[in-house]
Amino acid sequence: MCNTFELPKKCVLPSSDLQAALQDHMPLPSYCKGMLAALAFIDRDALRQEQLQELDWLCLILKGFSSYINARNVFGHGPCDFEKEAQKAEQALTKRLSSTIHEMRFSDECIAQAQNSANIEEVNREEVESHLQSILNRDDESTLSLINDLILVIERELITEQFKVQHMSEFDKLYETQPYLILRSRKAQIHFNMGDIEAATDELETLLTLTLNDTYKNRYQLYNCYIKQKSWCSLDELLMSKSEGSFGDLATRALLTFAKEGDTHSARQLKTELKATYPAIELLFDPHKGCEEGFSKLCAESVNEYINRGGKKAWCSVNGGLFWLKSSD
Repeated sequence: MCNTFELPKKCVLPSSDLQAALQDHMPLPSYCKGMLAALAFIDRDALRQEQLQELDWLCLILKGFSSYINARNVFGHGPCDFEKEAQKAEQALTKRLSSTIHEMRFSDECIAQAQNSANIEEVNREEVESHLQSILNRDDESTLSLINDLILVIERELITEQFKVQHMSEFDKLYETQPYLILRSRKAQIHFNMGDIEAATDELETLLTLTLNDTYKNRYQLYNCYIKQKSWCSLDELLMSKSEGSFGDLATRALLTFAKEGDTHSARQLKTELKATYPAIELLFDPHKGCEEGFSKLCAESVNEYINRGGKKAWCSVNGGLFWLKSSD
């Protein structure tokens, strides 16, 4: 973010024996090949000419240092001899990286474009999530370990404590924060699904302090954590501060009332309102009813999202809760 950059200390090119330094297993070729693989994800068709030129220059140098043969092909045609050209290119690599980073992200044109986009576009949540989905679809320790590693890298390189404080009021709207928020939300869900409700609660409480608008609806999972822990006061406070009248909010309020009061008049009123407003609530009892009953897509999606965040598990954790919800008054 400060536009300062240094190569890893091991990525050096000695003045002699370039062939040994550019073998496949050596640090500099490994780094350059990794950088080339990352840059391959950039959509070149979306770049301005200035950005494309910077990227091409950078990729040419990176390709040159990805192997000794490539170095010969790239640096062996200049006015100086091959070794001197390679040395000059290595010295220029960090400057070229910084220049490309600036043109891609921090130039006046980029800043203006980002400001314009922020004014007219919402965050495309589905597009961001699709990039991460392939590594987030399992509830196991290996996925949790990978997510923790990714979070640590992001917090070290970008989402620092200073960054959080500086951007608190708009944190969940920034493009840079979306992968980070998705990872932390998924981390909480894995903890919940694996039965570590305390860890899930801690993660979700932290997330809600970062996302004032609760863009990813993490309150649903936190509702269900509090229900599993029977933390009725915490749940009541959260509903008071975050509820928007959605299916998850209304279902949680009904369950909380039943858990605290039993089959009272106020609990039955909430149950009646819930069933009338969201007929797809029957998906809690039978996940195959959606096709048969013809529930609206929006209604079914709301219920399914609630279930995916642990809603059904929450109802089952309250003695008689699901049976009471299913029964008619």
